[in-house]
Amino acid sequence: MNKQDLLNPKFMADDNSMYELFDFLRLNDPVTYVEHPDYLPFWSLSKYEDIKDIGHRNDEFLSGPRTVLVRKKVEDMFEAKLGTRNGGENLIHMDRPKHLKMRRVTRDWFLPRNMDKISGSIEQVAKEYVDKLEQLGGECDFVSEIALHYPLRIISTILGLPQEDERYLLKITQEIFGNSDAELRRGKSLNDNLAVVMDLYAYFGEVIEDRKKNPTDDLSSVIANAEVDGEPMPLIDQLNYFIVVATAGHDTTASAISGGLRALIENPEQMQIWSRESDLDQRGAKEIIRWVSPVRHMVRTATKDFVLRGNKIKAGDNIVLWFPAANRDEAVINDANSFQIMRDPKMNLAFGYGAHMCLGQHLATREVQLFFKELLSRLKTVSMNGSPKGIRANFVGGLKSLPITYGF
Repeated sequence: MNKQDLLNPKFMADDNSMYELFDFLRLNDPVTYVEHPDYLPFWSLSKYEDIKDIGHRNDEFLSGPRTVLVRKKVEDMFEAKLGTRNGGENLIHMDRPKHLKMRRVTRDWFLPRNMDKISGSIEQVAKEYVDKLEQLGGECDFVSEIALHYPLRIISTILGLPQEDERYLLKITQEIFGNSDAELRRGKSLNDNLAVVMDLYAYFGEVIEDRKKNPTDDLSSVIANAEVDGEPMPLIDQLNYFIVVATAGHDTTASAISGGLRALIENPEQMQIWSRESDLDQRGAKEIIRWVSPVRHMVRTATKDFVLRGNKIKAGDNIVLWFPAANRDEAVINDANSFQIMRDPKMNLAFGYGAHMCLGQHLATREVQLFFKELLSRLKTVSMNGSPKGIRANFVGGLKSLPITYGF
């Protein structure tokens, strides 16, 4: 096995090869140093306990200045154009105290009690897209027809964005997270990468300007009129806030839903159990999210020298936390390489851990839960109608195609 394949988007697009590599590294080299001519070197972690431990020590292992594995030339371009090697400082790139202050701006919107308030609206959207699936006549590509659109409609509604803008937001989100995939990226040049970010800045800049003049009760108005330390939130922070909420807020959930349906097709006994027992909805949703782990990694930077499993890691070194690897660690999770909807949902690092635990985790879980509740109460049969295809990416991954046949 070649640990450099962690940086190969084509290799990481295939679940079998990716998890085989993680299994090998966990067993043989769980804290391994990876060097590649196109990337800055980093330490790769593949064991659950190590990833959880470093994930919660946020003052010792920083999210800035590097949060995601990006080619050196891309980082250089972002730093030259935007002043940061991350391509824009949003919530996932921030450290204390700024991170906590920014998180508080929208925290109440994503708490479980607010999910209870909007569950009726989510149920309506779930019904709409299961209705659409039924109307498609028994054959479709589940990703392009359903999975990509359902969570996008929900986050667009929460933000108060017009439905006619959803196609544009979907396209640009795929360009961001699929920039290593020839079928999804805008172009091959560094300027194409930058242009995607600038287009989002332009779009959300108009949203911010409108909500400042005409505030409503939506989440866009909260961000546009937010104050931090008694002062209006800077525009650049508002723009980056919108990007992480509007893009990550639906793309990862789409990957969970499509990967979840694939898992149920490949494990029909689990689908039968879930169809019979509706009280498994939340457990099933969390098992899907563990199983798919759409966010593949985050990078942390050590603030001091330390030793991990006999390896001397120095202050300033980058450490990559591989969440799919953690979620298949059988030293911690019993029979982790099997899909079991009755599993205890607590052992799950798909949303990260510590201060940077995903702000939208309750929304994502509720979306997955309510979609499959609606689908499984009506679906009679479903099977593959061709081979699934994964997105060529090692940051946010998932399926870009899932052809199915089905009956209601």
